[in-house]
Amino acid sequence: MRESPYPAEAAVDSFLSRHQLSGDAVLAVLLALPLGLVSVSLLRASDSPLSLRLLAGAALLVLHACVVPRRLSPLAAYGVAAAAMLTLVLLPPLHDPAGAYYPAVLLPSSLVFGLMLYTVSGRLGLLPGLACLAVALAGVVLVLARLWDPASWGGSSGGYDLVAWRIGLSAGLFAVTACLWSLGRLSRVRTLFLAELRAKAERAETDRARERAEAARAERDRISREMHDVVSHSLAVMVSQAEGGRLSAPGSPGADVFATIAGVGRDALRDMRGLLGVLRADGGTAPQPGLGDLADLLDHVHSAGVRVSVQEIGDARPLRPAVDLTAYRVIQEGLTNVIKHAGPSATAALTLAWRPDGLHITVEDDGTGPAGAEAGAGLTGMRERLRMVGGTLETGGRPGAGFRLSAAVPYEPRSLPSSGS
Repeated sequence: MRESPYPAEAAVDSFLSRHQLSGDAVLAVLLALPLGLVSVSLLRASDSPLSLRLLAGAALLVLHACVVPRRLSPLAAYGVAAAAMLTLVLLPPLHDPAGAYYPAVLLPSSLVFGLMLYTVSGRLGLLPGLACLAVALAGVVLVLARLWDPASWGGSSGGYDLVAWRIGLSAGLFAVTACLWSLGRLSRVRTLFLAELRAKAERAETDRARERAEAARAERDRISREMHDVVSHSLAVMVSQAEGGRLSAPGSPGADVFATIAGVGRDALRDMRGLLGVLRADGGTAPQPGLGDLADLLDHVHSAGVRVSVQEIGDARPLRPAVDLTAYRVIQEGLTNVIKHAGPSATAALTLAWRPDGLHITVEDDGTGPAGAEAGAGLTGMRERLRMVGGTLETGGRPGAGFRLSAAVPYEPRSLPSSGS
């Protein structure tokens, strides 16, 4: 999966999603410290009957406790919190020693209900969320009815006109309720969007892995068909040489040995062609290209509009058929990538370095280079081909601009038996 551009935020989100209950328990404690302690101190200082204060304290305790399961069971927690708020709204006004009266719903812990509304609107679907909003609006109406006339519960409007008090109170409560619900819906949209992005990234990674596997499998099949052609040709030469040795001296002691070699070779050639018929639809053999066909490949690249300069370092030497074919395919794939990705005005440089440890092939261009080169199907197949003969491949961008492909091909294929001397 592709890494998030904000790793710290992603780590926090991942931790909270794995520890929802623990995180919400910590949040409940953090809310209880400022809000709950102030509410409890007000209840302790009140001159109201003890039963009234205990009932109000129990409602506040339930309200704070609902924070803990708010994400595991949002609907149930919201329902219990709404019942606790209804209890606070319906309780008679509390009385403090200074002679002031205030409804229990004005205790600071009542603010916790806003968090519950935000949570439930962000965790549930649209219709359940609208139902919870309706419950919250109904609660707003009850609170307005409770606070509509300050004189009825022993309060005052602070010297302001009663109409202004009612308008300000109504607008404030409805606006806060609507904002909290809307923020919850926005958080839900964000969560769903991020989940879809993660799902797309996982699907893309799965597709890339499948493409790499299919490319490697297709390249192995192609290599198998080509190796069958090479081995079939070698067996045909062996049979022909053995028959020539037998016919050149039919009465010599070695004639029977040559006849046995020719017979075993013909049987092996017949079996090889039978296997080749399974791998190749037309059932025949075909000559495989090598470095001797490099001029035709360069002509094809030139005709595509890409200028290629060729440099050869060291003394060329004959290659085994499997190695010769691999070297040709590496150059072919490297120049094909230049045509596909470097752009029509790009230039390429091909270097063949004949070193003691093997043939080193380098293809460089001054274009933009293939996007996601490490995961490309062509490069994956090339790596598979080189691996089967003991070679290596390195790819990457050049300083400034361009792309560089470097392959090391051993003279003797290390994964295949070498011929005897």
